[in-house]
Amino acid sequence: MKFFKHINKIISRAFYPENLTCAVCGNELDESRRDGLCRDCSVPFISSCCEHCGRALENSTQKFCEACLYIDRENDRFDIARAPFRYADDSVHKLVWKLKYGNNPYYAKIMAAKMVEYAKDLIDSCDCLTYVPLHPIKQRKRTYNQSERLAHYISQLTGKPVESLLRKTVYSGESATSLGRKERSDMIRDSFELTCDVRKRKIILIDDVFTTGATAGECSKILKEGKASFVGVLTYATSDGNKPATYDPSDNEKKFKKFLRNTV
Repeated sequence: MKFFKHINKIISRAFYPENLTCAVCGNELDESRRDGLCRDCSVPFISSCCEHCGRALENSTQKFCEACLYIDRENDRFDIARAPFRYADDSVHKLVWKLKYGNNPYYAKIMAAKMVEYAKDLIDSCDCLTYVPLHPIKQRKRTYNQSERLAHYISQLTGKPVESLLRKTVYSGESATSLGRKERSDMIRDSFELTCDVRKRKIILIDDVFTTGATAGECSKILKEGKASFVGVLTYATSDGNKPATYDPSDNEKKFKKFLRNTV
């Protein structure tokens, strides 16, 4: 019996080598943790959310958050938005920062798996995936688009094709991460365009964080103007409202480098 346990352990280590570390805190993962996060950094899925925008609700009897109570959903820019986690959870926004600004594109694989687990029915209902594009100048600075990485890993897990349906045409040079919804909306208005025909297509738009909904709404508006029949939005995290959800380390490089030193 001990011999077989020893063999099983050798096989397990061959497929799941030791010294793998948590993507958030850097602590070593034991053999039971194969999702890239330790127990301390794992948080539960959002259990009760707004039926429209996907924000977490404290009261499970509510159907909609305050922001979505009175909107005209038939004419809204996207049909539905979902996210497995609250951005306010410490480990969630740290992982987003590391993917977005820390040059860790492989973290998208960890995040994509959770997005698929949470929203597989939504993904299954679509024809294709697309993603929020970056302006070429910004993409060169970051070296990759985190939303595109998420979309491609989701595609690998589900078999749904990824298509580049949108292009960012305006580069402001200013970060939107500290802005509220109105300021974000003003900043990105008319800054995207379609790259191909989307008529009658059911599309899931992938991004990392649903902050104020301005970016998701603007991209969805362009897709709907192109006669897409359905636009769903899927992100890794959602904020709790109109307040800013993050900051851009390019505006505060020293602060971000200190954050990385303290969490790696």
